[in-house]
Amino acid sequence: MSWMGKILGGSLGFMVGGPIGAVLGAVAGHHAFDAGDGVGTFSVLENKQSIYFVATFSMLGKLAKADGAVTQQEIDVIDRVMRDNLRLNAKARSFAIDVFNTAKDSSDHFEDFAQQFYDEFGNSTEVLASVIDLLLLVGFADQALHPAEEELILKAVRIFRLENQYQQIKSRFVGVPEDINKHYAILGAKRGDDIKEIKKKYRKLAMEHHPDRIQSKGVPRELAAAAEERFKEIQHAFDLVEKDANGS
Repeated sequence: MSWMGKILGGSLGFMVGGPIGAVLGAVAGHHAFDAGDGVGTFSVLENKQSIYFVATFSMLGKLAKADGAVTQQEIDVIDRVMRDNLRLNAKARSFAIDVFNTAKDSSDHFEDFAQQFYDEFGNSTEVLASVIDLLLLVGFADQALHPAEEELILKAVRIFRLENQYQQIKSRFVGVPEDINKHYAILGAKRGDDIKEIKKKYRKLAMEHHPDRIQSKGVPRELAAAAEERFKEIQHAFDLVEKDANGS
């Protein structure tokens, strides 16, 4: 049974404090009465998965308020991303929305959630980068990243110490697919770089962002679709770059 299944089954056996724990506890309380008896404590991995999921949707809740009140359009965007991009099932979407709303209205700040997330995952750059990727995915979902939203995302980037990777992560969401320079940027390269060096960067990225590796480090399977999409984009970018570099 997954960490979310345990919570929906009535378990309060997670071991999370701070703002993330406060949100998780409140949301778990909303659901636990449906099930009665708890179903055991969380494993170390399940604890990490719960932190990842709750921190991500808590930061998204704060992100939605970055430019003022949360509008119906922004709620529709979040719902569309959960359904179409993240492919969350109905139970997971309901849980995520509860986290989103609870965090959005909490007294804790965006940076509080980001800092606690870094404290848990600071030794895993690929996991930290995956959260920035999800924040940008939602930020760009309505075709334009609001300056106030990017300001918050950049706060997370600084807390996560990903300043040198931000433009590379962001490159996935800017430009047009037909622009070959976009695909070089996804790989952290530029046109004219030696293809052997580009291939090294590609292999490193592909290894770091492989869905199995990401999940083993604490990314919950409920968000595996985003990891798979990122992995596929890295592969696609290299295919196009290799053809371009070889003149084919």
